[in-house]
Formats: sequence, C-alpha cells, structure tokens
Amino acid sequence: MGVLDRIREFFLLRGNIPALVVNRVIDSTGWQMFEIIFQPYVLSLGGSIPVLGLINSVYTGLLSVLQFGTGELSDSWGRKRLMMISYILSLIGIVVAYFAGSWEIMILHAVIAGVGDSLGEPSIMPLFAESVEEDQRGTAFSLLSLCWFLPGFYAYLLAGYLAEGYGNRLIIGILFVTEALSFLIFAFFVKETLTEKRPVELGNFFRKARESLTPSGDLGVFYTFSILVQVAMAMSGGIFIAMIYESTDLTMLQIGTLSMALAVSTTLMLIPAGKVVDRFGSKRVLIASTLLGIALYCGYITSPVFYGLLALQILRGAIIALFNPAYQAYLSNAVDESERGKVYGSLNGLKGMFSIPAPIVGAFLFEAYGFAGTFSVSLVLTLLALGLSFRIREQP
Repeated sequence: MGVLDRIREFFLLRGNIPALVVNRVIDSTGWQMFEIIFQPYVLSLGGSIPVLGLINSVYTGLLSVLQFGTGELSDSWGRKRLMMISYILSLIGIVVAYFAGSWEIMILHAVIAGVGDSLGEPSIMPLFAESVEEDQRGTAFSLLSLCWFLPGFYAYLLAGYLAEGYGNRLIIGILFVTEALSFLIFAFFVKETLTEKRPVELGNFFRKARESLTPSGDLGVFYTFSILVQVAMAMSGGIFIAMIYESTDLTMLQIGTLSMALAVSTTLMLIPAGKVVDRFGSKRVLIASTLLGIALYCGYITSPVFYGLLALQILRGAIIALFNPAYQAYLSNAVDESERGKVYGSLNGLKGMFSIPAPIVGAFLFEAYGFAGTFSVSLVLTLLALGLSFRIREQP
C-alpha cells in the first residue's frame, strides 16, 4: 500500500467522505465567522443578553420539536433530499439576518434557521455513518467534528479582524457565499446513502413521531445522560460570547483568539480521540469527558479573566474531541440503519426540548450573579450526568 493509500485509509477518504469533508470545511468556515459576530450583532441592534437567550430558545424549541418528525422523514425520503431543503432555508435565513434592522427581525432568522436545521441535523449524522463501515465510525465522526473545528485556525481571528475594521454585515455576506458554495458541492458530489426509501404515510408518520418521545430500546439511561449534558451546555451556549463581551474589556480580536484556542485544541485531538473510541469503546470515553466537564465548569466559575479563559477553552476543546465521536459512535452502533434517522431526531428533539428554557435562565443568572450563577447550574447538571454515565449499557 502506497503512502497516498495509507493516508486515504487513515482518514477514511473514500466514497462520500472526500466531498463531505470539503463541503463541511467550507460550510464551517462561514458559520464560525458568523458565530463570533452574531451575539454582538444582536446587541448592536438594540438587544440584550436576555434577548439573546430568547432568540436562542426560539431556535432551540423549533429545532427540537420538529426533529420528532423530521427524523422519520430522513428515514423515508432519504438523507440528501432533506439536507438540500435545509441548505435552501439556511440561505434564506442568512439574507434575513443581513438586512435586519432590529433585534426583533433576528427572531425570524432564528425561526428559519430552526426549521432548516431540524431537517439537516437528523440527516447529516446518518449520512456520515452510512458512508463508512461500523468499526470505523468513531474515526468518521472525529473527522466530521474535525471539519467543523479545523477552520477555527483562521475563521475566528479573521472574523474578529474584519468585524472591527468593516462591520458585522461583511461577515454575514461572507457566510452567504460559503453556504452557497457548500450547497453546490453537496448537491453535485454527495450521493444518497439510505438503501431503502419508503413513502411517508401520514398516520404512520404521526404515530412514529409520538413514539419518538420515548427512548428506543434500552437507551433510556443514555438518553437521560445526553439530556443532562446538553442542558448544562445550553445554559451558556447561546450567550457565552456576549457574557465575555459585556463583562470584560476584551476586544473582538481577543474574543476571536479564545474561540480559535477552542478550535485548535479540538482539531489537534479529534482524530486521535476517534481512534481511542474505536479501540476502547464509547462508554469509557463518555465517562472521561464528563469528568473533564466538571473541571471545566469549576474553572469558569473561578477564572473569568483572559488567560484563565484561554486555558479553559483549550480544556473545552479536549472535552469536545473526546465526547463528540464517543456519543455519535455509541448512538450509531446502537440502532439499525432503518431507524437511525428517527433515533437521531428523537434524541436531538428531547435534548433540545429540555434545553429550551436554559439560555434564558442562564442569561438571567448571569445578570444577577455573573459567571458563577450560570456555570454553577451547569456544574450540578454535569455531576448528575457523571453518576448516570457509569450506568450506560456497554456495547458488545
């Protein structure tokens, strides 16, 4: 086997994977640049941190509730069709954000984004899973996460620099270009992976949507664990940059540096972490990442200064690199192909449904008690998740 073949084998660069990698990297570049300016952009339109919590809750609510049905659509219509519709809605939402004249318009952006992502979320994970063999899924999902975090080497700093010099709307314009290019690559080069499509019968569709409210098989403990972890993250997920922006004197470039540190840390660890998941199993890695999460939240409570935050962002990157492939591989291997979209949609929906109030609660706790208020709740939830992680069923 030649060097090029060895590289392809190591990174699973066969079939759909090369096109998906390019698609995801371009897509992620634009969204990471947008991530830096979104919260300050809403504040500049007259919003506040509680308003940001509201916008994030609207997005999370739609994303969550709709996935109880869109997961079934993914298993019926196919992964690619739903991803295409998701891209079209995404482009419309970006245009709405660009021309927004007040923070109220950004609620419309959140609605469109929530509907679009509710179609994409239960489709992209199965698409990746079905493009590789079962014993390669830990590495495959590390590669998927890598495609998100790799642009962080340049996107965050570039966005901070351009936003300071030319304004936030330039970044939204760049996002539109990257999203359109990503859409074209996906449309022309990615093939459908669902082997057996079936028509959607409304009665069956609504029945299965109701069934999605309960855990599949013996995944109850895993569902509860995942919900606790998600709510802990959601307490600050939609307001973290605004928390820093409002409570410190850091510049947009420094905030971009913090986000870059997270991306670099995650990127450097993702592929090795995926190999660890493939070798030692998902459960052990989930336990380890949850333990590190406890240390992370303790750090946020005590170190809301630049260098402390920088160190914590590096730790957070390591946690993401371990948790994401372990979580995704565990869920993919626990269900059959015909049910995979529904289960992804079900769990994503339940996680999001329980997370709907979290950004608003986190925002008010921050305004009342600062970093300690928001992250103390995250810490308690993560301690509960750690206790459950030992009860997750070990996969054969």
